[in-house]
Amino acid sequence: MRIQSLIVLISCSFLMLGCASKTERQFISGCKSGGIEGSTCSCIYDKLEDKYGEDGLKNNIYTLQQTESFQMDMVNTSYQCMKE
Repeated sequence: MRIQSLIVLISCSFLMLGCASKTERQFISGCKSGGIEGSTCSCIYDKLEDKYGEDGLKNNIYTLQQTESFQMDMVNTSYQCMKE
């Protein structure tokens, strides 16, 4: 029974990764490599995407000079998600 649960969990994880955009996968991968838990990284991404939209977030992430307001939103969102 335990093995079946593990297989279902792994399958669901692969399905969720398959549905994520390239930007989301890269953001979460980079976030996790910084030592932050995956669920917190997903929370941060989701909140920023809600505020900026997929294209707006993509443009802000991939620019060399992020605006001060975007940087502050990243910091504030990170704190919010770490508390949750």
